[in-house]
Amino acid sequence: MTSSGTKDGIGTVAPTIVGESSAMKAALRAAEQFAESRMPMLLVGDTGTGKELLAQHIHYHSGRSGPLVDVDCAALPRNLVEGLLFGRRRGAYTGAHDSARGLVEEADGGTLFLDELSSLPAAGQRKLLRVLETRRVRRLGDGNTRHIDFRLVAAAQGDLADKVRRGEFRLDLYQRVAGVVIDLPALSERANDIVLLAAHFARHLGLTLAREIRGLLVSRPWPGNVRELRTTIERAGHLATDGVIDAETLIQSLQLGPPDLNGVKSSEELHTARRKLLAVCERYDRNAERIAGALGIGRATLYRRLSELGIVLKRNGSNDLGPTTE
Repeated sequence: MTSSGTKDGIGTVAPTIVGESSAMKAALRAAEQFAESRMPMLLVGDTGTGKELLAQHIHYHSGRSGPLVDVDCAALPRNLVEGLLFGRRRGAYTGAHDSARGLVEEADGGTLFLDELSSLPAAGQRKLLRVLETRRVRRLGDGNTRHIDFRLVAAAQGDLADKVRRGEFRLDLYQRVAGVVIDLPALSERANDIVLLAAHFARHLGLTLAREIRGLLVSRPWPGNVRELRTTIERAGHLATDGVIDAETLIQSLQLGPPDLNGVKSSEELHTARRKLLAVCERYDRNAERIAGALGIGRATLYRRLSELGIVLKRNGSNDLGPTTE
């Protein structure tokens, strides 16, 4: 899932969702079905799966004229959470030199997106539950309450339910925010979308993907999900010299990224394996049958390895190893 978009009459961005897998289509369908309702929505998924983008999509289709207020709960200073979220009265605490609206009030008439919801401390959880139940907010240090009309969309990692069971997150708040729960799958669970997304990111850079890298892209686990894939393609875009991201460029981009922590082949290992297999291909005149025989493997296994390492070995008489582009 990724976005590009244009601005509509109220200044919000209409995201373009990229993804053809059944899991992403189901998530998008649920988001649009409930976009105009008042029910809180909880987006669950690993980091980088597109929860923020889906929240933007929901807001755009909600029909609300107010703003989308994006809050990263993990980034809020714990000692200032209540004042930042719910507002403060002048003198409410040391350093509160003036009164101020909180982020909840900023979302009046629109959508409040609370990312990393499980990072919200206990006091903030308690007060948020009260606001959701009464639709009124009380600024810190103020005796008055103010009516507030916002739609809540929250996002969390997949371990939120476990935190509830361990008593690290309020059960009543969890039940309140989980009006509609949408699970966003990891990129590794929707392999059909990987090449589609990579091509989308490349197009935004004015580049194309060599057909040879399809297998290499799909064989990667992408623990950072769509965010990691986008960064890898952007990095490769700076390395490409002919308008095409080929296997060598992609592997070099991976080498310049963070080290792999999942026990799969590193970028250096991939580069070495590709160089060795290319040497065998050259030695046997790019003939698939002779190459497979020399390696002691079947032709199907050979073609799979070629694909995984981004090597094109055409099955016609020329057996050309050169890349082709989309």
